[in-house]
Amino acid sequence: MSNVVLWLDSEKATIFNLTAAEIEKSQLEKTNHNHHTINKKDNKGDSDGEHFYRDLAIQLKEAGQLLIMGPGLAKNHFKTHLETHHTGDLAKRIVGMETVDHPTDNQIVAVARKFFKA
Repeated sequence: MSNVVLWLDSEKATIFNLTAAEIEKSQLEKTNHNHHTINKKDNKGDSDGEHFYRDLAIQLKEAGQLLIMGPGLAKNHFKTHLETHHTGDLAKRIVGMETVDHPTDNQIVAVARKFFKA
C-alpha cells in the first residue's frame, strides 16, 4: 500500500500514488451517463456524481494513507460518499483534506512530501 494524494474537483480526479521509488499519476474524468436509475419512492435519479465517486473509490481501494486535495466542495462530497457507501476502511484511511485551487503536479507532490514526511 502506498500513500496517495487525490486532487479532485467536480469534473475530474488526479491520483498520485507515492512510493519510495516513484510517483505514479493517473486521472479519472466524470462521464455523463444518459440513463438514470429512478427511485420511485422519492423520484430522485442516481446522479453522475455518485457514479464518479464510486469509480474513484474503486481506483483508490489499495491506498494506504489518503490525502484529499481540491478547490471546492467535491472533496467533502467524496469523503461523505466514502463514509456512507464504503464503510470499510477506505474512509478511515483519509489522513487529511487540503483546500487548494489548481496547483501544478509539482506543487501537489511538494505538499504531499511535507504531509507524508513521517
